[in-house]
Amino acid sequence: MSDSDFRRIAIVGVGLIGGSIAMAVTRRWPSTRITTLDLGADLSGAADADLVVLAAPILTNIDRLAPGTLVTDTGSTKRRIVAAASARPSIAFIGGHPMAGAARGGLAQARSDLFDGRPWVLTPAASQSPASVARLEEFVKGLGAVPHIMTPELHDRFVGAVSHLPQLAASALMHVVGELAGDAGLELAGAGLHDTTRLATSPPDIWRDVAATNQDVLRAALDALIGTLGELRDSLDSGEAIDGVFTSACRWRDALQRARGE
Repeated sequence: MSDSDFRRIAIVGVGLIGGSIAMAVTRRWPSTRITTLDLGADLSGAADADLVVLAAPILTNIDRLAPGTLVTDTGSTKRRIVAAASARPSIAFIGGHPMAGAARGGLAQARSDLFDGRPWVLTPAASQSPASVARLEEFVKGLGAVPHIMTPELHDRFVGAVSHLPQLAASALMHVVGELAGDAGLELAGAGLHDTTRLATSPPDIWRDVAATNQDVLRAALDALIGTLGELRDSLDSGEAIDGVFTSACRWRDALQRARGE
């Protein structure tokens, strides 16, 4: 991308993701002017931006932007916001989701290399200009990420499996373990519990929105997980389910490591 593209960028919501985008933009394009806006701010402050990044779920303020502004977001689900943006044809909106994060959120955790080598999903509507999609792809590459183009429906199904379900499972696991073991029991825990429950520090407010906007996918995923746990519970004496589940888990874990280049 030339230095002249997206010379003025507005970022709405400057936490971990928004702050990291600002840092990555400054790293790649030092002359780009960045405007940051707090959540709930009047988006008229972003009216002169070439690109507006909604780094939080904001569905009600899109229509305040000037026609012709390219808008994207960083939310964990895509169907609802893409549908909301489609009702405002004067706005050029392309859904986005950087598949990057940290155990804890907040601006203090932001860093310029957060997106390096990580997938960044873009979900343009069928009517979206190919030129706008190409510009946003180049922007994502400039931040160090790897763009992937797919429909909002496919995104929500994939991410429900590889991101949302693990988060719910890790938090539920830590909740149950803590209730069963208490502080004294946790003193005996090793690296296995620590590694398995790394996601359990995530704040609930963000995940309430994620669950609400992807509930059909998550209901099916949770049903599948609960069914597998039930099989393990019901065959503890024979170990039959343990053999099948553990063998499958090892195979898919190897596939995951290959996908990550490990």
